[in-house]
Amino acid sequence: MDKFIYGVLLTQDEEGGWDVTVPDLPGCFTYGKSRMEALAQAGDAMRTYVAALLEQGERPPAPTSTPCPEDSESVYVFFETSADYVLPGPRVSAAEAARQLGVSPGRITRMIDSGVLDGYRVGRHTYVTCESIDRRKEEGAHAGRPSKRRAMG
Repeated sequence: MDKFIYGVLLTQDEEGGWDVTVPDLPGCFTYGKSRMEALAQAGDAMRTYVAALLEQGERPPAPTSTPCPEDSESVYVFFETSADYVLPGPRVSAAEAARQLGVSPGRITRMIDSGVLDGYRVGRHTYVTCESIDRRKEEGAHAGRPSKRRAMG
């Protein structure tokens, strides 16, 4: 595993949570309900982003010093990763996964976050493994929320 450290910018939002951006990794951003959760999410987002670059044979950018806006806090986050961190096998975009499953791309993101689908993000792009899409199709899941009768048991 390779070791990395990048600066992140933490900005508290109006609802009390924390937005995180990584200036050296364009499109890499996340959120946390608390400061510590936001930093943990930042580590995971950066780990996935850099692993995807490595898996594609690209070199991650060198960290730089970024000016910190007045309403933000600058923090450095350390993480380890490798190309193996990216899920193996064929994968498709979130938009293609949404078409195959008959749901919205936003629903695909929620399905990844909840563990229903296997996927990862690189910047603003989300990828889903074909294996997890096939598994979901075999379960006979329907688009949308479960009916009250099914949800209640």
